[in-house]
Amino acid sequence: MVNKVPKPATAKQTNIEAANFKKLFITNLIIDLMYNLYQVFTNLKLNWQKILIGILMVGIFGLGFLITYLSLKMGKVFVKNPFASPTPNIYSQASPKPIDETKKEKGVYNIVLLGYGGAGHDGSLLTDSIIVVHVDTNTKKIAYISVPRDLWYTGGHKINAEASMNGFNNVGGAIENITGLPINYFVSVDFGGFVKVIDNLGGITVNVPTTFDDPFYPITGQENNLCGKTETEVFELKNKYTGYDLETQFTCRYEHLHFEKGETKLDGTTALKFVRSRHGDSDFGRSLRQFAVLSGIGNKLVSFQIANKFDGIVNTISQIVKTDLDAGTIKSLVQILGDPNAYSTKQIQLSTDNVLNQSTSNDKQFILTPKDGNFNYSGIQDYIKSNLN
Repeated sequence: MVNKVPKPATAKQTNIEAANFKKLFITNLIIDLMYNLYQVFTNLKLNWQKILIGILMVGIFGLGFLITYLSLKMGKVFVKNPFASPTPNIYSQASPKPIDETKKEKGVYNIVLLGYGGAGHDGSLLTDSIIVVHVDTNTKKIAYISVPRDLWYTGGHKINAEASMNGFNNVGGAIENITGLPINYFVSVDFGGFVKVIDNLGGITVNVPTTFDDPFYPITGQENNLCGKTETEVFELKNKYTGYDLETQFTCRYEHLHFEKGETKLDGTTALKFVRSRHGDSDFGRSLRQFAVLSGIGNKLVSFQIANKFDGIVNTISQIVKTDLDAGTIKSLVQILGDPNAYSTKQIQLSTDNVLNQSTSNDKQFILTPKDGNFNYSGIQDYIKSNLN
């Protein structure tokens, strides 16, 4: 009889085992603390010390529960970067990995791109940008499909809250329900990571769709600047104005952005301002600018591929973003994609001009709902399908 050597644990198995160990460790720690305090509690007479220790027990139990909850919650929201490794050239050294073709039409891939604020931003886990990249290697077509962040989703929340509620790696299911497209992979990046990606590319060239001005783009760190006003004056302004009208009373908190129509080169910081600006046009205008930036990134990546620098830049970017794509899968997809210049591209924008209506939620939020009825996404799916053909 030959003893089989057990197969080494996969990265996924290792992550699961580590997570389970962490949960078990925290649970056992809480039990031990509770037991020891109980022993002290039962040996004391009924007096003020007993009451104090009883309160302490409740406090420690509550703290332990909170630690356990946050541990599980944050483990659900964030996905460990599968590239994380001491090896600096993971992509360069990776071998192409077989692609799972069971979930979709062969040769068709859908990747959802998620941009979020990250640390230091209000609503740090809310996705400011949601774009599905649809690649059809059979017809040589690529489509960028923008899903508005204010779209009201099943369960009674905006789609931009889905990641913070259920985890970035689970957003794909919600996007599938809305678009009707099977989502294969996700890539997410916070604002700081976005700036690093663009800067590591050496900047990008974008085609600004229309000239626009934004006189009130927020300056980081100036959010609470009183602009020389007294506390009494601020109080009076807050009683008199709200929203954008209130913002305009504190001009020192903002800078003036201006972009001319046509080609321009952007570094990371300027590119972030370009895609985030809200007062120059509209959220739908923002999605057109996001399309322009994606096109600029794509063109720059192609230039790196031509110059034989593609492996290096993928290694760098992979350390910045969070994704469920591993190096071997990316290498296979690049091979399957073939010549990027052979593809035609188009943009599909879901808006009030086609499939959406403006509305207000029960708690007075501005939202967008399907014209076919609340939570009925069939019209959106039909619109996307007709534009993909």
